Amino acid sequence: TSWITYSLIIQPKLLSFVSMNPPTNKPFTAPPTTPWAWPWT
Repeated sequence: TSWITYSLIIQPKLLSFVSMNPPTNKPFTAPPTTPWAWPWT
């Protein structure tokens, strides 16, 4: 299942990217639920 590999590889990258770049510098506000979790729930 490719989505598992995608989540395991991309999710940490997104977490690291967000942690290195504060949400205040983003043009969008992060929703309460992780945007990369809903497609395969």
